[in-house]
Amino acid sequence: MLNFFKNTDKGNLEISKLSVDDKNVLIASVLIECAKEDGSIEESEMNHIKSLFKRKMNLTDSAIAELISNALNESNERIELYSLTKKIRDTFSHEEILQLFVLMWEIILIDGKIDDFESSLIRKAIGLFHITGKESSEAKLIATENIKLHKS
Repeated sequence: MLNFFKNTDKGNLEISKLSVDDKNVLIASVLIECAKEDGSIEESEMNHIKSLFKRKMNLTDSAIAELISNALNESNERIELYSLTKKIRDTFSHEEILQLFVLMWEIILIDGKIDDFESSLIRKAIGLFHITGKESSEAKLIATENIKLHKS
């Protein structure tokens, strides 16, 4: 399903597109933002982010640790979400953005609760990524099924 995660042939990317490594950093950054939106990053959220990168991108543990470290550093330096979402919007296809939304929902749902801050983040992201509420709801359903699948 998440075909852009499996694209490791950088030669097929257009010059104006980001490399797969750069996309991974953007994806990790968004997922870190989702995880920390409620005030702290819970262990279940961080473990799920690591699991996603291991399963979807086939990255090694050390590559995942470096990726997450870079994303955390960028997150700490960034004071707003707009620049991150704009870069994603400018470089990801609509399908890739919808697939990213599934991952975002997985991080928000993994701890079994959606607080007001996370709900607000999703509403803001819907507008920033130019997707519909229906597309977000569909992403949430897919995320719920993905979580059930990987917890069993």
